[in-house]
Amino acid sequence: MVTRKDLADRLGVSVSVVSRALNNSGYVEAEKKERILQAAREMGYSREPAALKKAQRSSHCVTLFTLNTRNPFYVEFHLGVRDELFRRGYSMILFHLPGSGDMGWNMSDGIVFSNESLAYDYLMQSGRNDFRPTVAASFAGVRQLPRHITMVEYDLWKGAEKAIRYLRKHGHRRIAMVSPFPRDNPDSRIRYWSAEMFSVFGSRIDDYYLEVTDQDRAIFPEGNLISGGQGQLALTGEDYFENGVLAARRFRESGCDASAVICFNEEMGIGFCKAMKKLGVRIPEDLSVIGYDGTYLRRYMDQALTVLSLQPYLVGQMCADSVIRLIQGEKVRNRKLSLAEILEGETVTDLSSS
Repeated sequence: MVTRKDLADRLGVSVSVVSRALNNSGYVEAEKKERILQAAREMGYSREPAALKKAQRSSHCVTLFTLNTRNPFYVEFHLGVRDELFRRGYSMILFHLPGSGDMGWNMSDGIVFSNESLAYDYLMQSGRNDFRPTVAASFAGVRQLPRHITMVEYDLWKGAEKAIRYLRKHGHRRIAMVSPFPRDNPDSRIRYWSAEMFSVFGSRIDDYYLEVTDQDRAIFPEGNLISGGQGQLALTGEDYFENGVLAARRFRESGCDASAVICFNEEMGIGFCKAMKKLGVRIPEDLSVIGYDGTYLRRYMDQALTVLSLQPYLVGQMCADSVIRLIQGEKVRNRKLSLAEILEGETVTDLSSS
């Protein structure tokens, strides 16, 4: 009986390379993989015919794992992945979380993760032995992965630098930040703000970083502030609009004297502006506001939020392109983008001449 070692000896490759080719479970150069499959056919290798049959076929389908299917940022990212896959003859399976129970994703040729935290969780758990072509988007650089996978990284550190530089150009020195996460969170937006603003605020820096905590989310009835309702919502850190509303309450009650506020993302910025107006604060006459993302959500606002565009649709397209090239046997390097662009709206006033 022909063994995998026999195939390896004939072709001058390792047994592990032969196994990856036959199992379609890891990276093997396209030409080398075809030689292995051809040799298996010629030598009558039949110990695992199902694996050989699997290696010879392609589902032309990619699995996209995501955590948030309603955040406008990830909606645009998902569309970028989908459109690029469709354009090149691939279909897409969307999974809200890894390990959701449906095993249909096992038939896909490759995997895309919408952020590196999801990739980390998957690779540490159910995906420990999954060596299909895999790509992850990274917007904040918050995880060290247990093994190498291809990354499409947006340089959010430089983006944060550009946002603060924009506000300073417009005469703002006391710049606060509102976020649903603590200040020691490794997200680049938070780290850069902390590094820059320490020189301004010193030991008082925490007075200008307004975190919406679980306690805030449990105490503050969002409905009373926005809609006049009596209900209380069970909120999480991912409910960005509602966290923006709660951040506005905290900001007003804290007596913070910042002239400008950076919101963690666009959705949180919209909630923050809406609530501040309800509280009698004029935007931008009394307070300037800027956020991150730059999605379709801006077009529905009465007062367009000034944002740093992270171009999630483009990042999605690049992730799809990378995973297709990996599936086709190419070597694909990590890609790092520095495409930060300020989309000016109507929420920042110019203090530079005053």
